[in-house]
Amino acid sequence: MSETLKPRRVPLIIPAVLISASAASILSTDLYTPSLPHLPAYFGTDAESAQLTLSLNLLGFAAAQLVYGPLSDRFGRRPVLLAGMLAFVLTSLGCALASSIEMLIVTRTLQGIAAATEAVVALAVIRDLYDDEGGVRVLAAFGMTVALAPAVGPIIGGYIHVWQGWRANFFLLAVVGGVVVALVASFLPETSVPDRAAMHPRRLLTDYGTLFRTRRYLVTALVLGATLGALFAFITAAPFILIDRLGVRTQDFGYYQAAIVVAFFVGSFGANRGVARLGVDRMVRVGLGLALLGGLGFPLVLLVGLETATAITATMSVYALGLGFTFAAGPVVALAAAPGGRGVAAAMLGALEMGGAALGALAVTALHDGSSWPPALVVAGFSLIALLVSELGGDRRSD
Repeated sequence: MSETLKPRRVPLIIPAVLISASAASILSTDLYTPSLPHLPAYFGTDAESAQLTLSLNLLGFAAAQLVYGPLSDRFGRRPVLLAGMLAFVLTSLGCALASSIEMLIVTRTLQGIAAATEAVVALAVIRDLYDDEGGVRVLAAFGMTVALAPAVGPIIGGYIHVWQGWRANFFLLAVVGGVVVALVASFLPETSVPDRAAMHPRRLLTDYGTLFRTRRYLVTALVLGATLGALFAFITAAPFILIDRLGVRTQDFGYYQAAIVVAFFVGSFGANRGVARLGVDRMVRVGLGLALLGGLGFPLVLLVGLETATAITATMSVYALGLGFTFAAGPVVALAAAPGGRGVAAAMLGALEMGGAALGALAVTALHDGSSWPPALVVAGFSLIALLVSELGGDRRSD
């Protein structure tokens, strides 16, 4: 195992490796979204079953983080990330070879469990190596760079679907995962000192219980979860709305999602440039205000009869602009307030974030009626919840 790094000497290759791992994980969602509306006909099933391949993937992603955090505290960041990315390669192959919608749902859930390693380890490594302001800057740059994955993923995935079918997207994910395994093995050193007591049941109960009692940490985590709930409600429903309902071509779907990702990129860039002036707490509030504006704009365009792909994309772009600010500062706020091991804190933060994402996706699946109203109402509702939790639950001070 490599020697633990000194906090002030961080080679650029380390965030680059973490970015590659995060990009692979994000691609596992975004690459195949243009295929979603075509899966019901291929497997002889309904849209709700096809949407479960996304929502249960997110649920597995959320739950697994609670385990990976303590594992990374106990055995180190590097071996946990290596094992997780190897599992990601195998489960991606399993998705590609699925012979039924049930098998695809199972393998997608397992893929989400495997992909969760990068979310925990990347955030824990960043907090191992950087102070608060440095962490915000790195996370903002991280967000801007990783945003390329959901920007180009659906575009590539749409064309691959048209040329080679939906299975080819999962074969590509296996290849990408293999490249990440090689990068982690070659360039990522260990950044923590393994804690032999980190996996003790009493220690885990104490650590997680303490986090639930740390108001600033918990409120911020719930806010981030609600904002992701709105985003993934839209991501789950968007292929069916834009392709099936509004007639966007499968190979063109990705361009609409890319516009939303560009807005997130702009927000992340603004956070990177403005953190010293605004501070992390104000940064979160600015982001939530913009997100609420975009979230309420979605049902508004439906009410006034502007249900077009362009109008819906514009409202979600405003939402994503706010998310760029919120997700650059929010994790830093939460982890700075968290006592105990950073792996455990990063794990519960990721679990609550992706738990919110899974709830948003499941809500849209349960309410699916072929119209744009279910995602519009879920996006608006989660946006409002995020702002209310922040304003009513936060005290603007560290506990």
